[in-house]
Amino acid sequence: MADGSQITEQNYGDHPAAPEKDRRKKLRRGDRQTRFLAQSVILEEGGSSGLVRGAMLTICIVILLFLGWSMVTNVDEVAVSSGEVIPSGQVQALQHLEGGIVKQILIEEGQLVEQGQQLIFLDETAAVTELQKLEARRAGLEIRSERLRALGTGGVPDWSKVGTRYPNMLNDQQRIYEGSLEAFFSRQETIRKQIEQRRADLELLEEREQTLRRTAEIFAEELEVREKLYKDGLTSKISYLDAKRSLNTARGELSDLFSERERATEAIKESQSRLDEIETEFREQALAELSESANELIQVEEALVQARDRVRRLKITAPVRGIIKGLNIHTVGGVVPPGEVITEIVPLDKELVVEAKIKPRDVGHVRIGQPVTVKVTTYDFARFGGISGELKDVSASTFLDEEGEPYYKGIIEMDRNYVGRDPAQNRVMPGMTVQADIKTGKKTLFEYLLKPVYSSVSTAFRER
Repeated sequence: MADGSQITEQNYGDHPAAPEKDRRKKLRRGDRQTRFLAQSVILEEGGSSGLVRGAMLTICIVILLFLGWSMVTNVDEVAVSSGEVIPSGQVQALQHLEGGIVKQILIEEGQLVEQGQQLIFLDETAAVTELQKLEARRAGLEIRSERLRALGTGGVPDWSKVGTRYPNMLNDQQRIYEGSLEAFFSRQETIRKQIEQRRADLELLEEREQTLRRTAEIFAEELEVREKLYKDGLTSKISYLDAKRSLNTARGELSDLFSERERATEAIKESQSRLDEIETEFREQALAELSESANELIQVEEALVQARDRVRRLKITAPVRGIIKGLNIHTVGGVVPPGEVITEIVPLDKELVVEAKIKPRDVGHVRIGQPVTVKVTTYDFARFGGISGELKDVSASTFLDEEGEPYYKGIIEMDRNYVGRDPAQNRVMPGMTVQADIKTGKKTLFEYLLKPVYSSVSTAFRER
């Protein structure tokens, strides 16, 4: 209103020579404008106060509703951890026992291989040569054993059992067999001839014995006659003594002949026994050599198993279906040291799990069996979602990561091995990194909002 007064006064002062009528009209117009301006100010002041009160009331109601909603609305408490997808089975490390020279490489890093698929060939020259030597040695022992079996049992060797792969060995063993039999039969023939000769001598001795017995009987009759004549004085004593001497001589020769016949009979028995011993010794020696040959054959068979296994392992194959990881050989002609890891295969047929790194500050709230949401970093979580899972195991102690930070190892079992809806798309593969949200509990949104306040109050007024 003061401003309005100033305006009217200024206008009046600018026209000092105006008529009185004009001056009055202007005064009336100024009063009317002044009234209108006062009413406008009053209306504006009253309207602003109502709007403010309404806005404040609305805000208070919204805040109260939000606080009420936050007190009844629960949110999940989660322990966030990073992790990696791994197979539940162990990674298969391929090694070669003896090592060798690389002949062919059929795989490359990251390649998918099937179980039994050939991966690498090692040079087979030395192994195959050793195998052939052992096979030839086994064949020689089998042929030799067949010869000894025939000699030991008195049969005929059956070479068909050992095949005809090694004809030179067969011919050699056949000659040895025939030579052994010839020597054996020769010794037997010698003894048989000795026996026949002694039997012939024995027959002569028996004939002489019979002759001497008849002669002795005659001399005994002659002595009896001469003794009677001598007693009757019909013959001389000399004649009687001659007859007696002849009888004694005949009896002495008969006694000597009897002893000689006994010795001849004993010699025949000894020769016959020797003949039997020769055959027994021959058979026993053959059987003893057969036993040695059989033992040696067992050793060769064991060596053959190892040699065949070595040749078979020259073709390195995949033990499981999986992904090639860490191929350590790249050069054909290179040398693989014995026992060195050639490559690793990450199994795909095994169930995939997540190996999570749980922070020490969270491990006190983590329990086996808690639900987990696995977010695969390769796939957009907002688009494809995550994978539900369950915490199956937590390590008893900590491990250190690449930066030296401690963590507990947790194993999470996933419900499926893909993200999204199509099992054929967006497959989860070993080695993928994930974020694992382990649900450790629930709390209201109000408690969540007040947590910073609680933390500040609990640490306030304690500084030095």
